[in-house]
Parts: sequence; C-alpha cells; structure tokens
Amino acid sequence: KKGAGHSSHSSPWPTMLGVLGSFGMGFMSKSQCGDLMPCRAGIAWGGKPFKLSFSIQSASLESSEFSASSKPYITVTSSGKQKQTECGDWCQEDGKWNFREILTMEVYPDEEVCISICCSQQVDLLVAALSLASKCVGEVCVPVASVLPQLQMEDRDLEGVIYVTPQIGFDLLKDGVKTGRCYMSFETKHPPQRLAISETWCAFQH
Repeated sequence: KKGAGHSSHSSPWPTMLGVLGSFGMGFMSKSQCGDLMPCRAGIAWGGKPFKLSFSIQSASLESSEFSASSKPYITVTSSGKQKQTECGDWCQEDGKWNFREILTMEVYPDEEVCISICCSQQVDLLVAALSLASKCVGEVCVPVASVLPQLQMEDRDLEGVIYVTPQIGFDLLKDGVKTGRCYMSFETKHPPQRLAISETWCAFQH
C-alpha cells in the first residue's frame, strides 16, 4: 500500500526538470544553431559554371594626378583567371576613358568577380620614357548572383537570343576611398537555371 501511495503522488521535481530541459534545448536551438549547424536558405541558382561577358564601356577617375596620358585599362579577375582590356581612349568632352570592349569569362553563380582599373606608369627621361609596372588605382568586387536577376532577353538578328543587363555604374575604391567609377553591362547566351527557392533549412528540424 505504501508503494502504491508513493506512485500515485509522484514528486514534482522530475516534471520541473523536464520543463527546464525542454526550455534549455529550445534556447540552444535558437542561440547555438548558427554555431553548430547553420540554417540556410534554399539555392536560388544552379551551381554550374557559365560564360559571362563583361561589356566594358567607360571609366572615370577622380584624382587630379590622372591625366589623359595615364593610359588606364580594366582587368576582370575570376577564380584566379584574369583578362584585361586595351588602354582606354580619353574623351575630353565626357571626362572619361572609353573602352567599348567585351571580356568573356567562365564564372560560377555563387562567386565574386573583381573588376579593377589600372594605370601604366612612365618616367620621362631626357632621351626616352621608361615604363614601370602598372598599379591598381581602384577596384570593386561584384557578386555574380547580384547580376543575374537583371538579365533581360534580347533578340539580336545575327547572334540570336542574348540575355543582357542594362548599363550599370560601379564605384571603384582604393583603401576604402572612392577613386573612380566604371560603367559596363553583362550578357550571356546561357544563363544558369533558376531553381525554386525552398523553405529555410535547419539542422534541428525533423
């Protein structure tokens, strides 16, 4: 009888500990989820590489040390590979260097592409000009995924269907200071497949 009476009036401590344990697990799942197994959203773009063309139009530099003889050129760096334009042509009326050149590279949708403007350096001697190594005077990192939503289908007579963005201006920075601005558009014949965005995935979901 004594044993039966004890089972019918169980101690409240196990129940309280269970509640506290559940609260602790809930707290851990919220505060430590990002540290243990981060939650992540569904993938928006296919992960295969594709060819993206950079249609570089023009660029301007803000510092007075750059003149019409600075001979700047643009470089595009992606996954350790780099391509560059020819030196730009100075346009006195617009105060810009015109390039009107297209660089095509293979990129991944989830990577960043670095766009830099470099200037050739020369020292004028009495009898000749000595060329020195070029220096980067400004750059910007552009996530490929930020460009993809701006692609618009365009039907060209000779090339067929091309996906093109409007012309976009990017601020060029050097040591955190704006040094210029570059204008370009992007185009591709085969954009990556856009996948349906799934619900947020979390390691603690069942």
